[in-house]
Amino acid sequence: MTNQEICEMMRSVLGVKKEPVGLKVWKKAPENIRWYEGKAFPGMCAQIGEVLANGDTFLTDLKNQLCTGGVVATGVARQPSAKARQKIAEMHLEMTKDYKDLNTAFCYEEEMGTKIPPVEEKNAAVQLSLFREIKEPDLVLVFLTPGAADILNRAYSYVTGKPIQGFGGNGGCPFVIQYPYVTKHPSFTYSDISWRKFVGLTDDELTISFPLQSLLQFIESLPSVAENYRKFGEGMQL
Repeated sequence: MTNQEICEMMRSVLGVKKEPVGLKVWKKAPENIRWYEGKAFPGMCAQIGEVLANGDTFLTDLKNQLCTGGVVATGVARQPSAKARQKIAEMHLEMTKDYKDLNTAFCYEEEMGTKIPPVEEKNAAVQLSLFREIKEPDLVLVFLTPGAADILNRAYSYVTGKPIQGFGGNGGCPFVIQYPYVTKHPSFTYSDISWRKFVGLTDDELTISFPLQSLLQFIESLPSVAENYRKFGEGMQL
């Protein structure tokens, strides 16, 4: 199936309203794709929001981010030093009041380190684009309702026999970029205020991220799984 056909299937079968977004990691930045101009606030979540709003395609790296979450998640930037992480935590605490104090914030970061595997490789750039317009992305981000996500999850499990890991916490980049990029397994999250606000999610939307190969593995089964899902319980007698 082509990217366009997959997008149309998600729209018709699941009622997905937002375009899926493709994310491709480059070890050497290609010369035929333009670079993002300026510095995104707070970071990659805002850039994804721009892709959804304008259909943009661009490369991005550390120089284009205030928040480093997305470029660290893809190996384009190294994990900040302890001193830098403290400054980032202080900035987030001032903006969002995510934690009652810095000690709690650092406790959260330590817990995250036990759940999200680090990126070991070094890369040069990340390309962001609408999924229908990007060739062989590493990740496909899908924005949808919990009901639609349940059907998509069931189609994945129907073919693979595996569950999809989900996360709750502060952040989107670790959960739907770093985790699936490193493990090659899909992941979902309702994310946090920054991801929701700057990506532009509505109150009834969450994010599922699929490595491309895992998406291609099951997507053709989606219509039949959805049909059986919606007929569940019909004709059953107790």
